[in-house]
Amino acid sequence: MDRLQTLRKQKQFWLSVKRVLDKDASIYTWEGMQYARVLTKLVLIELEIEQIEKEKAAR
Repeated sequence: MDRLQTLRKQKQFWLSVKRVLDKDASIYTWEGMQYARVLTKLVLIELEIEQIEKEKAAR
């Protein structure tokens, strides 16, 4: 349960960072590269949250 709470807090943090970077930045700029990294982190966090929830439901 602790890991799930940590992941949800991380997700909220990265969503706030995404909102700051949310604009039409070219991928070849610093902002564009940071935006791509943030999206990647969000996807990985979301996948881990889903996995934990599925394991919890299977118990």
